[in-house]
Amino acid sequence: MIHVIGDIILDCYINGSVDKVSPEAPVPIVNIRSQENRLGGAGNVASVLSDFKTAVKVWTSFASDEAGETIQRLLLNRQIEVHNFQTSEISTRKTRILAGGQQVVRLDEEKKSLPISNNALKSIASQINPRDQVIISDYDKGLLPFLGDFLYALKQKKVETYVDPKGSDFGKYKNCFLIKPNMKELRLATLEKPDMDIDAKVGLSIQNVGADACLLTKSADGMSLYSSDKKQDFGIISSEVYDVTGAGDTVIAALAFARSKQLSLIDAASFSNYCAAYAVTKIGCAQMDIPELTNIMSQNEAFLNILSDTTRQ
Repeated sequence: MIHVIGDIILDCYINGSVDKVSPEAPVPIVNIRSQENRLGGAGNVASVLSDFKTAVKVWTSFASDEAGETIQRLLLNRQIEVHNFQTSEISTRKTRILAGGQQVVRLDEEKKSLPISNNALKSIASQINPRDQVIISDYDKGLLPFLGDFLYALKQKKVETYVDPKGSDFGKYKNCFLIKPNMKELRLATLEKPDMDIDAKVGLSIQNVGADACLLTKSADGMSLYSSDKKQDFGIISSEVYDVTGAGDTVIAALAFARSKQLSLIDAASFSNYCAAYAVTKIGCAQMDIPELTNIMSQNEAFLNILSDTTRQ
């Protein structure tokens, strides 16, 4: 099983068209055509894993409000197991209004939740088996406290833990197996070392966290995997980019899935690179379409083998 621990978000997409400007203010009038709710944040990570037909459990928090009821229903529809700590006063919701495929405005409803207690973290650790993987999906909504002791307990069990970080202090994730920052997050975590080059900043971050590896995502420059004093670059895979929303979620979910199928870390990173290239061709958080991914990865037998496992289940 793959466990996803972190902040869950309800992503609401309102699609419409713009034919005129409001007489009340110089803003477009959006004529609503449709509305769709999707799982975001840790929910999107879990959704990607469910697309791969792997067993997944989300440890998160949302409130007993309208958005929370929708989150619960979406998780149930996808057969995603969930433990709700209920430390949130309101459920986080992001409403994106789109016209002609372009985002016009985004409305955020959120309030910091209380963090998971140390006793709760110990309880989670006791329920995770050595063959499991763990993803930490941090969206800085207050749920995740310092995780060093928790991650150390999992390290002792030889459980691989993958962290999608947020904020300027990566020490929060001490003892993780792999950390996956983007360029902005790396810069924030190394503000005191502005003259360092990227490779040195990654090395410093790995040292501070005590991680085995770092997967640095670099937007249009692809991604780089750092492990055992080695660096492997993965170039951007050519695709028509429509929306980068959720691309980082796709990367870390695909990486953990590939590792659960016994792929090497380098092959797992390459697999996640292909999945991210597919995700950005879709509006919003993309569902993994296995036939489309199979076509994209048609030249790689190892990738085809793990994708074919999803269709046999």
